[in-house]
Amino acid sequence: MKYNKIVIWGLRKKYHTHRFIHKAFYENAQKLGFKVIWVEDEKENAHVVEKGDLVISAEMVGKMVPEKTKFEDYNLPIVDGVYYCLHHFKEIFTDKIDKRYLLKLCVYTNNVESSDQKWGDVTYYDSKTQTLSQPWGTHLLYEEFKKPVFNKNKTVYWVGSIWNDKNNHGNIGEINKLKEVLIKYGLKFKQVRFIPEWLNSFFVRKSRIAPAIGGEIQVKVNYLPCRMFKNISFGQLAFSNIKKFNDILKEYNIYSENMDEMVNRILKLSKEEYIDVVKHQQELIKNYTYKNSLENIFRAFDQIELAHRQSQTNEQ
Repeated sequence: MKYNKIVIWGLRKKYHTHRFIHKAFYENAQKLGFKVIWVEDEKENAHVVEKGDLVISAEMVGKMVPEKTKFEDYNLPIVDGVYYCLHHFKEIFTDKIDKRYLLKLCVYTNNVESSDQKWGDVTYYDSKTQTLSQPWGTHLLYEEFKKPVFNKNKTVYWVGSIWNDKNNHGNIGEINKLKEVLIKYGLKFKQVRFIPEWLNSFFVRKSRIAPAIGGEIQVKVNYLPCRMFKNISFGQLAFSNIKKFNDILKEYNIYSENMDEMVNRILKLSKEEYIDVVKHQQELIKNYTYKNSLENIFRAFDQIELAHRQSQTNEQ
């Protein structure tokens, strides 16, 4: 690795759902043998950011994370020679960074397909805006994927949030549709929240089926929830109402716009058929881990460096 160390900046102690993404970057970098630290978004930690470092950070807003409205609100220092990979940072901050050292990180949605480089089914890089777009994926490395499992119990566990807002960005409407379908088939829906990752895996593996249902807006833009990738890596057959998963899982994606039809198709599978689908799904998502996310970040910065060198050569 050409970087001195990786610095995961923010959400070390403060809770936000994006904290799990920072945690995954941190733990995967450790597993891969990189020098990495994870610190809270506080001015007292500014000294840890040094020339040659790669900083990965995200500007999130939540109950414990107030919105930043001016440059002075930012605690992350801008240091010469530091590479910044930033998710959703405002231009009042990013405009002050030397463009040779700035990479914007986004998640995949339909609109990123206008990027000039396609690196995978749902991975894009736009050289003009220096933006890398990719799904978050699973926090497990491929060799850590769990053995496929099949359960006949009557409970379907949902680990995570069920919510909505005034702009209808949430998933509550689609989850209610799922609940109605599950009742029809004699299954019980149970939500579980605020648990560690190992318990997430435990409940998913105990579940009869493992839905990764997106809200109305997520369906429209083809947002790819990390729950889908995680459930598969936990050894479960995952299914979603997000159509774009067809491009990743090919013929092993069980998809329909009709919730009842999706659930019915899965419940009709024998144990052997179910396990076989899981095995193929796991093989098809092996490149959607944080190892691959880090490698894509490294590749993007290499592209930025190359473009800068070519620009200098052209000027001469």
